[in-house]
Amino acid sequence: MTVTGVSFPSAQLVQSLIDQRLQLDDLARQLSTGQKVTTYSGISSQAQLLVGLNAQISTIGGFQSNNSIVNSRLSIMQSALTQFDSVSQTVQQSAMQSNYTPGPNGQTVDQTFAGQQLDQLLNVMNTQADGRFVFSGSAVDQQSVASSSLILNGTATQAGLKQVISERNQADLGANGLGRLVIPAPSTSSAHIIGTGAVLKPDAPAVVSGTANIQSLTSAGGTLVINGHSITIPAGSNATAIVNTINLQSATTNVTASINATNQLVLTSGDANTAVDTTGTSAGLQTELGLTPGVTQPMNLLQQGLSGQNLTITVAGNPPLTLNFGAGQITTLAGLKTALAGLTGGTATVDTSNGNISIAANNTTSNITIGGSAGTASTFGIQVASASPTAGTRVSLSEDVAGSVFGFKLGGVSNALTNATATGPTGSPPSISVDLATNPNAGDTLTLTFKLPDGTTSNLTLTATSASPPSTNQFTIGATPAATAANLQAALTTSVTTLAQTDLTATSAIEAAHNFFDVDVGQPPQRVSGPPFTTATALVAGTASNTVSWYTGNLGTGAAAARSSVTARVDSSLTVSYGAQANEQALRSNIENVAVFAAMSFQASNPNSGAAYTALSKRVGLALIAQSTTGNQTTVNIETELANAQNSIKTATDQQLQTQNTLQDFVQSITGISNEEVAAKITTLQTQLQASLQVTAMLTKLSITNYLAAA
Repeated sequence: MTVTGVSFPSAQLVQSLIDQRLQLDDLARQLSTGQKVTTYSGISSQAQLLVGLNAQISTIGGFQSNNSIVNSRLSIMQSALTQFDSVSQTVQQSAMQSNYTPGPNGQTVDQTFAGQQLDQLLNVMNTQADGRFVFSGSAVDQQSVASSSLILNGTATQAGLKQVISERNQADLGANGLGRLVIPAPSTSSAHIIGTGAVLKPDAPAVVSGTANIQSLTSAGGTLVINGHSITIPAGSNATAIVNTINLQSATTNVTASINATNQLVLTSGDANTAVDTTGTSAGLQTELGLTPGVTQPMNLLQQGLSGQNLTITVAGNPPLTLNFGAGQITTLAGLKTALAGLTGGTATVDTSNGNISIAANNTTSNITIGGSAGTASTFGIQVASASPTAGTRVSLSEDVAGSVFGFKLGGVSNALTNATATGPTGSPPSISVDLATNPNAGDTLTLTFKLPDGTTSNLTLTATSASPPSTNQFTIGATPAATAANLQAALTTSVTTLAQTDLTATSAIEAAHNFFDVDVGQPPQRVSGPPFTTATALVAGTASNTVSWYTGNLGTGAAAARSSVTARVDSSLTVSYGAQANEQALRSNIENVAVFAAMSFQASNPNSGAAYTALSKRVGLALIAQSTTGNQTTVNIETELANAQNSIKTATDQQLQTQNTLQDFVQSITGISNEEVAAKITTLQTQLQASLQVTAMLTKLSITNYLAAA
């Protein structure tokens, strides 16, 4: 008999042990990694979904990484702008409090300090973030600005700021130092008559005021007659109703009604030619309104006794201007003013507050002749029968060339000299003239207004004095009007020269700095056309070969669009703009004002240097005060726009984080495990494996002899 023995475990038993061991290893891996599977094959039914979820999570991670970098750049930019503001404010305070005490190089301590702070401003503009120049616009691999030494001093072939200022100063002051003005010797005044002594009353309408307080009036009604027109006042009318009823007829009566502060009815004629006649008004209304029937006349020339009179004015051989006063003719000062405009060969005006007539011929060869009714001329302040041109009594000044952009521009003249006529600015080039009919009185003034290159104005007031020699900005009254005119011309020349060396010199430097620094796409620096510079009339574009380029970043988008020069996609549907350029108005303006303060020097030997320095330092100080107005950018505007970009990034990042957490939870629900469940499985499997191994071990020890009976 053959017996089959049991000597080794079966193949199935061995494979079962191997499978259990593999299961145990996989469960251990799950417990350590927290992941159910390592490949998509383990979850084939959800593999496509899981791929999509992981792709979204990866995209969000990319945005978050990019957002972190951009936010870091923005923080660095904000910090740089804060430092920029601090440096600018320090120079501003220094300039405003500065006094003129020049050193050997012609500069004050505050100017030397400004040069040091200019270095700081430029260093800030060259700030880098992760290897990018953040104030160069899109040219992130280029420095934003040149060095202060290059900007101020230039090179052998390229003009720096100091050279540009020097050339502009020559062009603004001109060869004669008068700021491109011409002040000739006194010349012949045109014939002129200045009215004085007239005591006419100004035009005024007729006014009738009732004496009754009608605040609580309830009228019994009646007929109110105004200038022959009957107006029915209904019974029961109060004060407002009465006024309204009267005003409905104002087109016919030329009279309007109102209530004054003491609640009385006031009737006012529409002009100085219309009377107010209340004759015929009902007795009851007279009592209610406090009116006395009768005619009240306006104030006009006819009421002052000029009816039937006439006045004639003739300039040289021109047709005379005849002025007839009477009904249907000239009745008011306003009408007289209109009529005087018709004078041929000259100009004539009337002071409508007192009636003084002044006349001037249009040239320096014509005489003026006065005629008309006896006494009429003196009524209008005309004390002479004729006037002729007077030699040596006209003082004038003019711009040297029409259309020139350099030097003083004549803004206006304010004349308070007795018996003097001032005209202008008129003509091309513009000019102002002052004609002295008689000597002025001590204390009389003449004020000229000059426009300066930087857009500001400066007033020069010259005062007549009996002292000789006169003080600064004064002129001595001479023995004759001609002598006085000569003194006025000399004082004007001296004062304009001083003003040119002070206010004009300061503003010339500031405008030169503007010409140098105000660069943009299609807008190169500006240079004086020359040499020669003292007679130049225009600016020309500087080139890269002859002028330093202080801003070396990107110009392609233009400073106005600096923010859009650099963009970042912070989310799938959101892009933020966060570019910045050193040539933006707020940044450029501060740099140019600090630079011009650091560039200028003043000669201690020049008596006007102190005033010129004060004019410059005050202008620089004021320009460095941030003023946020329409069209005027400040660094705060830039900081706010960058902060808005940061806020947009934060909002996008917060939303992405929420989305990321949701997606990760979803992925976890697919690929994740329960630690407790896996631990339980491991325990169970370990027990099973141990039992299997024990059984297997027992089986390996079995032999046929275990089944044979003892002998």
